[in-house]
Amino acid sequence: GEGKSTMIKAIMGEIDYEGKCELGHNALIGYFAQNQASLLDESLTIFETIDQIAVGEIRTKIKDLLGAFMFKGDDINKKVKVLSGGEKTRLAMIKLLLEPVNLLILDEPTNHLDMKTKDIIKDALKAFDGTLVVVSHDRDFLDGLVTKVFEFGNKRVKEHFEDINGFLRNKKMENLREVER
Repeated sequence: GEGKSTMIKAIMGEIDYEGKCELGHNALIGYFAQNQASLLDESLTIFETIDQIAVGEIRTKIKDLLGAFMFKGDDINKKVKVLSGGEKTRLAMIKLLLEPVNLLILDEPTNHLDMKTKDIIKDALKAFDGTLVVVSHDRDFLDGLVTKVFEFGNKRVKEHFEDINGFLRNKKMENLREVER
């Protein structure tokens, strides 16, 4: 309730706001909302979902890419409508990572995901060659992924030039839920 998702909506131009939000002239944004998995076309198969957006050299590696996200063998012919929430989230993340973007904005990307899925997505994000903005309370997910922390609270945003563990150490906290108290 301190404005994290509101800030993202302002950056994405989804809400009106006072002030100024200026993106670099070459910024191409990829956005992962909390409901991203529900936006997939359920009539398509896993393979078709990715085949639609994969362009260039990556087209020859679609099956490898799907395999890296735990979609193996005949799984790729499953319809999106029969997938679990975690499977849909993995598929939505592949889709996002294939888009020609250099700024990824992720709003609570790990909600309702198991550890293996979180690790797969985290590894993919570590390999992302661009800027990453992540709204999350998941310390394990953020560990090794972020190099700067923005703390929202008391109607202010404070910038901390350290990773998540350094931030929590300096705050003398065990987890990110304590920040909200």
